[in-house]
Amino acid sequence: MSGCIARTFTKLGVVAVAALGVLGTTALPATAEPVPDQSITAGSGVTTADAIAASYHCVITANYGWRWEGNCTIYSGELRTITYCANGTSTTGLWIGARPQPWAVWGNCPGSSWTRIAFQSRG
Repeated sequence: MSGCIARTFTKLGVVAVAALGVLGTTALPATAEPVPDQSITAGSGVTTADAIAASYHCVITANYGWRWEGNCTIYSGELRTITYCANGTSTTGLWIGARPQPWAVWGNCPGSSWTRIAFQSRG
């Protein structure tokens, strides 16, 4: 009986993680406010980006070609990532706010490779 319960919770955990992944990537609205270019280009060797007001610090920790991963410490305001893909599409992360611990951030380009990451901040 306990094995069945454990399998059920494992399945629920996988579904929850998949759902959070979908929630973490949304379409970029057509009316997005213009921000200074704070992007990282694939293969550029650049690993950090800081806001003009130094309200956040991000580090890219992994590059899988179609997916990147990193973490961002947000000191004030809010931040989201925009991942641009070689096939012309892009994915936008949710707005995340200031807190003492770093946030895990990532971007996906299913069926393509990522070409640029932009960090958009407000507040």
